[in-house]
Amino acid sequence: MSIEYKDVKLRAIEESDLELLLEMMNDSEIQKMVVGSGAPVSMYQQKKWFESLQTNKNELRLMIETKEHGTIGLITLTSIDYINRKAEFSYKIASSKNIRGSGYGTKAYIAIINYAFYQLNLNCINSENLEYNTVTEHIKKKLGFIKEGILRERVFRNGKYHNTHIWSLLKKDWEEVQKSIQ
Repeated sequence: MSIEYKDVKLRAIEESDLELLLEMMNDSEIQKMVVGSGAPVSMYQQKKWFESLQTNKNELRLMIETKEHGTIGLITLTSIDYINRKAEFSYKIASSKNIRGSGYGTKAYIAIINYAFYQLNLNCINSENLEYNTVTEHIKKKLGFIKEGILRERVFRNGKYHNTHIWSLLKKDWEEVQKSIQ
């Protein structure tokens, strides 16, 4: 099974994806733009992480694939709370693919949002990004996410602390936004 939107497909992570995932985890350009830890990861650690995915029912981690470029990144719903119907959202596009700005990230967002709201029956998706990640902020605004707040000096990058921005998207707001993007 895969989740699709236009020319983007989201699919389960395979062991053959571990090399690309390792590359993305250790890519300094990607690490400058994401909230998570920037610690180097070994292939051993990557394999252990992959094995742990099989038992976690509160996470959905999928590879982003296109017909033209193959596998280009990772998109996730984590901390899925089936009682309160919410989850955390994030994504990464591999720097080595040289396709940033091509719209694949936005299409992957749309695919995972549709899946979260219409298959998992979630009501809210929240996300966090570094204050200077204006590309991600632009996509979120375009897709109807609302900035809910600022967490002060939460991430240390490039020798200083940076704020992160907290965003959310409700299903009812997505239904309105969807009319303009289809």
